[in-house]
Amino acid sequence: MAGKRRTKDDWVAAALEMIAERGVGALAVEPLAQRLGATKGSAYWHFPSREALLQAALDCWTGDIITGLAAFASIERPPDEQLWLVFSRVVVDRPGNDLEFAMIAATDDPQVAMAMRQLSESRLDFLTSRLVAMGFDEATARDRALQLHTFLLGHVQMVRRGVEIGDPVEYARNAYRLLTAP
Repeated sequence: MAGKRRTKDDWVAAALEMIAERGVGALAVEPLAQRLGATKGSAYWHFPSREALLQAALDCWTGDIITGLAAFASIERPPDEQLWLVFSRVVVDRPGNDLEFAMIAATDDPQVAMAMRQLSESRLDFLTSRLVAMGFDEATARDRALQLHTFLLGHVQMVRRGVEIGDPVEYARNAYRLLTAP
């Protein structure tokens, strides 16, 4: 990337990559500038502070997830298939999710904690809506949504920490059945 003018999006993408690799605490303008072959001034042209850069990265990350959930909700399939697609994406397709793990590990950072709370609410709303469409009453759907969400977050942490899961598809199917059974 040497010689290229860095955009806001370049900085945000690099910040998210650094967070996934080294954690939120490692995010700093100087090493990020070195990674991009840019100056610190380039970062400060786009972001007045490290906190502003972190917020832009959080907004991008959460925005992408929320947009993805809306895309799953718009797929013309029954709600149980929509829910399975999301569930299997996390459990089977992206089990190690370094960025999610880094965010979970950094919830003592107030910016990250706020983003995670907002993202969790969006995820719970999506899961609840799918469960209601599957026939659960609102209160039961919200409880099940919380169980599903908790399972998925715990799954990311366990896999990231090296827990072996035999056949991920069979494991996902069994967990999904358990969590969505009437």
